Amino acid sequence: MTLFTCFTAFSQVDFKPFRHLGLGIKASTLGYGFEATTPLSNLFILRLGVNLTEGLNIGKYNFDLPDDDGDLYKRFGYIPDYRVKPGLKLTHGNLLLDFHPAGIFHITIGAFVGESKFKLSGQLVNPNGKNEPAKLLPGYDWPVVEVGDREVELTNGRADLVLKLGKSIFKPYLGLGLGRALPKNNRISFKFELGALLQKGYSIKANGEILDFSSSDEQEFIDIHDNLTSYIKFWPMINLQLSFRIF
Repeated sequence: MTLFTCFTAFSQVDFKPFRHLGLGIKASTLGYGFEATTPLSNLFILRLGVNLTEGLNIGKYNFDLPDDDGDLYKRFGYIPDYRVKPGLKLTHGNLLLDFHPAGIFHITIGAFVGESKFKLSGQLVNPNGKNEPAKLLPGYDWPVVEVGDREVELTNGRADLVLKLGKSIFKPYLGLGLGRALPKNNRISFKFELGALLQKGYSIKANGEILDFSSSDEQEFIDIHDNLTSYIKFWPMINLQLSFRIF
């Protein structure tokens, strides 16, 4: 009994500002990441980390292209497919503060700094072959397509689209969770967190040209602008984290 009491007293840590250091390994809706943690008091834990998702590709897909006026057929001798390779890149740093009002329950406030990008790498291909790049007939130039308020040149048959979520790299954050980013009574702990990043606005580029769907006269582009503005204002956060107290 005496041995158990001594062990319990020894294992419980009284947090003092910056007297301890922890390391967290996490998987979240912003990718994988790492965090350094230190206490400000028994109630507050400071977290500094990075979150990465680099070069995540999601297959390749072919789409039929409309050719109502026959322009594409005239240029190629067939109507090419648009073959796209979607990709995702999320790169963020974070500075967060956990407040523990009761036990392992915590409220988190802070900010993420970085970018969320979705990329469609596109190429016009011959639908009659093995997705070989489309080739122009002699005497013809690559087509130009109107997207939003811009004309985009499909030079060499390329059409790359990049969607960036949030016009600012600074994204305030609020979350709720269970567990500790810095273990208190043990060396290792697990935490689960739900929250959201505020990321107002978006930008889209096609072959480097900035597209402004908000000024478009076409209803389909207006709908895209309205949907992006309405539904991507917040980025949902689900975070699972394994934390180690180094000292």
